[in-house]
Amino acid sequence: MNSTPPSARAYERLVQRLADDVGTATAVSWAHATAVTHHCVRHGLVSTTEPPTSPDAVRRILDELAGAHPGLAGFLDPQVVPLWTSPLNTASWTALAEFWGAGAAIDDGPHRVDGYRLGDAYQALSHDARRSRALCQTPPWIAELLLELSLEPATDEVGPQNVRMIDPACGTGHILLSAFHAARVYRRRGRGHGVPIDARASIERALRTVHGVDLDPYAVLLARYRLLATSASILRGRLDQLPHSWPVQVACANSLLDRGEPLLERGQYHCVVGNPPYITVADAQQRDLIRKAYPRVAAGKFPLALPFCELMFSLAVPGGHVAQLTSNAFMKREFGRKFVTEYLPQF
Repeated sequence: MNSTPPSARAYERLVQRLADDVGTATAVSWAHATAVTHHCVRHGLVSTTEPPTSPDAVRRILDELAGAHPGLAGFLDPQVVPLWTSPLNTASWTALAEFWGAGAAIDDGPHRVDGYRLGDAYQALSHDARRSRALCQTPPWIAELLLELSLEPATDEVGPQNVRMIDPACGTGHILLSAFHAARVYRRRGRGHGVPIDARASIERALRTVHGVDLDPYAVLLARYRLLATSASILRGRLDQLPHSWPVQVACANSLLDRGEPLLERGQYHCVVGNPPYITVADAQQRDLIRKAYPRVAAGKFPLALPFCELMFSLAVPGGHVAQLTSNAFMKREFGRKFVTEYLPQF
């Protein structure tokens, strides 16, 4: 199998080819959901043992995924996965089958089911996710650094059974997956060995630790799939063999403005980690709403990174740990003056 992922141009050509048949949004849905079906079949996560050979086969596998765990029900929702609204013609399916069947790499390796490349593929396929929702994957080594600065000390302080972390701009879950692994194999710093814990208990503990929110419903669904796929793989079983009581705490919401989402309740996380968007908001109404909600930091042509910073601190418990990857533009531009001179000094 070719281990090199497709180029950005190859993804773009695939979407253009399918869009002539079903439109751009549905083309992205067909392209990525087909990759997910290849991924779950290849790793033995569903009962089906053969990769999809037709559009109907893709839909059957998605139907099985949706029924495997409550967290995956979105695979049947046409608002989240638009392929349910538009069938592919034969020529489009042939192009799609050749793309994924020619060795286009969607795996991180034969012994890893984390789905990092699935996340990267969605970013590459969806121009709308990149431009409108600023989807940008966090490299694993950066995610691990952020967690070393936040989740590790937080866990040392409150214990692995109690610690709670959130990424309020989680995208497809790169940081969440790194946090899941860190929570599952936690060892107190300075000690070579921890208290032994069996695989099932460690997975459930990690799932209860990790929380995420994102504006993109398909990215949220993919993050849930990745967490559950990794859990099933560790147990060497299928997705439908995971207990339905195991939580997958990743929600679709506008983190900056949605006060009704339970995962965004202030002051409940020992660790808040994120790589939120650096973009400015093009929509004037949304920009004004954010400015009113975060008057201490949203000045001038502010980037979203500044209100996200205030949000992240507000989500943390008193004395909690916050780690944010962000641009240093606020140090050089007029929009950052209020943030630097009035907001940051309180800490």
